Amino acid sequence: MRILLVFATVEGQTRKIATHIAERLSGAGHDVDLVDAADIKAAPAAESFEAAIIAAPVHISTYPVPLRRFVKNNAETLMARPGAFVSVSLTAAMEDDSEVAELADIVEKFSQETGWWPVSVHHAAGALRYTEYDFFRRWMLKRIAEKEGGPTDTSRDHEFTDWAALDEFIDGFVAQAPDVAGKI
Repeated sequence: MRILLVFATVEGQTRKIATHIAERLSGAGHDVDLVDAADIKAAPAAESFEAAIIAAPVHISTYPVPLRRFVKNNAETLMARPGAFVSVSLTAAMEDDSEVAELADIVEKFSQETGWWPVSVHHAAGALRYTEYDFFRRWMLKRIAEKEGGPTDTSRDHEFTDWAALDEFIDGFVAQAPDVAGKI
């Protein structure tokens, strides 16, 4: 299967997730075109891919501008094929149902804004990259983590991505994509 995989990243975890997805799919024999949304304006013609996967981090209740712009400008092409969305955030690691439900609202707002409605959505937990933050950001995120019962050791980074759950989601999406394609 030919798969278009477009991502945006802010701190690098979504790039790591997108690269993992691309390697997993390539290893399974799929042809994957991995593209950073900051480097692409127009999607290839719908005939050149059979499914699309979009991955982006949530920051301040929204996704990065380059990704939102790309999806909005290419919604018709993306809607012509089955699509999956991997939304990356620290909130996905939380056990508070109301905060996790807020993620669904953010995805809904994204779809309304862009006109792209993925057939599958996965909320992947991100990472705290304390060692890469400036003093203020590290201090602020440590306070938030402390309040939420998260890790506060700023001498190292903390990754929360559940790789097995991500793999299960991707495998399931790719398995169902041919059946969904005929209904779009």
